[in-house]
Amino acid sequence: MPNNKTTAAIAFLLILTFAISIVAIPTANAHDPPWTIISYAYITAGPNPVGVGQRTLILMWIDGPMPGATVGNDIRRINYTLTITDPNGKTETMHWDTIADPTSCQFVSYAPDTVGTYTLKFDYGGQKYTWSGAYQNDVFTAASKTMTLTVQEEPLPEPKNSYPLPTEYWTRPIEGQNTAWYTISSNWLGEPYITSGAAIGGGTSGNYFARIQPDGAGPNSAHIMWSKPIQDGGVVGGNSTGVPGEMYYTGGSYNTRFSNALIMNGRLYYDEPYGNSGSGGDYVCVDLRTGEEIWRTNTTGIGAPSFGYLYAFDNPNQHGILPNGLLFTTNFARSYDPRTGRVTTMNVTNVPSVDTPLAQVVGPNGEILRYRVTNIGNATNPNWRLTQWNSSKVVGYESGTGVGGWYSGTIDGGLASRYDWNISITLPNSASWRVDRVSYDNIMLLVQGSFGGHPTASFGTVSFYGANVTAISLKPASRGTVLWTKNFPPAENNITRSLANWDPERGIFIIADKETSAMYGYSLSNGEKLWGPTEPTNDYSYFRTFPAVAYGKIYFAGYGGVLYCYDITDGKLLWTYGNGGPGNSTFGGLEISYGHYPIFIDVIADGKVYLGTTEHSPNSPLYKDARYRCINATDGTEIWTLMGWGTGMDATYDRVADGFFVFLNCYDMQIYCVGKGPSATTVAASPKVSVQGSSVLIEGTVMDIAAGTKQKEQVARFPNGVPAVSDESMNGWMEYVYMQKPRPADIKGVEVTLSVIDSNNNYREIGTTTSDADGFFSYQWTPDIPGKYKVIASFAGSESYWPSHAETAFAVDPAPEATPEPTPTPASMADLYFMPMSIGLIVAIVAVGAVLAILMLRKRP
Repeated sequence: MPNNKTTAAIAFLLILTFAISIVAIPTANAHDPPWTIISYAYITAGPNPVGVGQRTLILMWIDGPMPGATVGNDIRRINYTLTITDPNGKTETMHWDTIADPTSCQFVSYAPDTVGTYTLKFDYGGQKYTWSGAYQNDVFTAASKTMTLTVQEEPLPEPKNSYPLPTEYWTRPIEGQNTAWYTISSNWLGEPYITSGAAIGGGTSGNYFARIQPDGAGPNSAHIMWSKPIQDGGVVGGNSTGVPGEMYYTGGSYNTRFSNALIMNGRLYYDEPYGNSGSGGDYVCVDLRTGEEIWRTNTTGIGAPSFGYLYAFDNPNQHGILPNGLLFTTNFARSYDPRTGRVTTMNVTNVPSVDTPLAQVVGPNGEILRYRVTNIGNATNPNWRLTQWNSSKVVGYESGTGVGGWYSGTIDGGLASRYDWNISITLPNSASWRVDRVSYDNIMLLVQGSFGGHPTASFGTVSFYGANVTAISLKPASRGTVLWTKNFPPAENNITRSLANWDPERGIFIIADKETSAMYGYSLSNGEKLWGPTEPTNDYSYFRTFPAVAYGKIYFAGYGGVLYCYDITDGKLLWTYGNGGPGNSTFGGLEISYGHYPIFIDVIADGKVYLGTTEHSPNSPLYKDARYRCINATDGTEIWTLMGWGTGMDATYDRVADGFFVFLNCYDMQIYCVGKGPSATTVAASPKVSVQGSSVLIEGTVMDIAAGTKQKEQVARFPNGVPAVSDESMNGWMEYVYMQKPRPADIKGVEVTLSVIDSNNNYREIGTTTSDADGFFSYQWTPDIPGKYKVIASFAGSESYWPSHAETAFAVDPAPEATPEPTPTPASMADLYFMPMSIGLIVAIVAVGAVLAILMLRKRP
């Protein structure tokens, strides 16, 4: 059943076909008398036949577009009529005075309700060419065409929206018919595609943390796909170091490595460090699933990419994301081809900046929209203008029948034509306003001044007047309307206060206090307070703790080592993680001075909160057993943990895309990719031929075959391969395989199901077994019938591995017939009578002899 997108696609296909005719029409000289030009009508319906109640697309057109017709003018065909006669003779008429499509095509989706044969008649009323030019006053004759449509009782199969989601290990590119795979796949293009979950401080100097990945899946297991060094790391070795066990410098807070990694189309892009600097080395592209290097380039003089760009271009001739996308440097200045690393010829200038990273959003086709509020008047007579700048008017705009601004040299991004709109707004005074945050076609918040701060606090500005906040509608029907303006007096007692986050969908914004760790909820509708303050958390929350918002909840964590979750609608605490028992604890005991390991919200994705542990400027060697943690965002359940020290001062530089979590582990300065990987199962049976009644030994292995298991260190340590283990054993096992930690003593393998197809071609399950810490499994089974057997060993997969299976065969011969026992020889009469008598006589003689001997002994003196 065609949907709107399908019918539009058909129409656009015809537009593409007819566009050739538009170009091919020869230029005619003016003529008198006017010409009479014969018209030819066409009508089709598809599908035909169609089931009753199902939709068919009826398409009508005249032989070609009107001469001179283009998208930008009004030269069009007129007077189309469609008459539909059903099998009972009932008619239905549709009429179009003017055909909007310049190609002369008109379509309508129709659902017949009666079984039988329909008649479809298309009439073109003809017309005089009333426009100027060579064909002025020429007459195009009327034309008509009739066809039949067969409607059957049996419905046609419904169209495929998509092939199923993958049940096995998958890679990119994603085959184009697997439409639903968009739900599990994703990219990490940087801001604004990946939004900041929390913000502290005003303007561009503020810090933005806890990135929100809105798309795709995230890993439910700590299984490592591969690791790759970004620089020398870990313990230096020897005695000539500052302290025993000294490590290579990790970049700490201000020389951070891996700080702007991107992921696009299954490729990971990152900047290598240069000397002590966190960047400036080669820019590298590797395969996300394997870590294999694809290309590297030196970005000197051009700059390293800071965000990715995938734009959906749609015009009568082209539909889809423009290949191969682009990797842009800051402010769109220069770009690279993501597939090859080649620098493009494009050089964009004069792109407007934004007040904060949250003052730009992503439009419906992947374009980046930037918002500015500017006073083009003066202090006495302010004239405030609100503008929306659109990247698709600079890069990927429509130019004739093609794409403009794609690899196209120098482009001025500041022209008036690069803006969608420029409207007047009314603000209460002429002082400077900053665009603090924006929700597309919904609402924006402007801030003026400071909410107050303590003189010793970072990002806190002491204020005597407080902050003014103005909410402006961005909804198309009321765009530019000031919804409310409110003054927020400075917080008492020099509290450092900030507009920390919001939830436009639920109409709430959050103001947070640093010194007390309290939060307050306010209405986006009128600026009034809804709830707060929240209860105090712990004193360590003073240091680097920011509220992140996702899924209608507020997540709050930091140096205190506890993750707090609040309901954003009422501010009530829902649950905590880190201050409970096993599986809910960050307690570090004597290992660290905080008591609990600091935890920072790293990424929120796929209903999970990924936490990292780090510090602002820790001593070397780093303290032990810091971990990454994956927490269920709904109930706080710990899903997995994995040893690792986070980057930067707030663990904000890790990525989630395509189901993988990518992080730089500062314990060894290696990039790790965590996610569900491939497995390999083997099986054998012995003996290959047995006899019925005898048992057969079925044995095999289940192995981890992720790319990381083929790395030099892993191959040297595991020459027979790396075993696959259970999800519950994964954390310690991965730390053993990849991080040089002791081999766990309690490793559990994976469950293997054994099935056979016997000589009667019956498929049946014969049992299950579990592999051991070496990946080995075995199972003893006694076949019940003779003949050839096929054995299937199946590993169903887990959160760590995709499934795998293997087959083998053996044969069972019939048991040999039993050897008959020999027939006993009949005994003779002598045997029957003489032998018993003889035995009896012997016994009697012995008895008499014994009696005589006794008597004789008695007669002796």
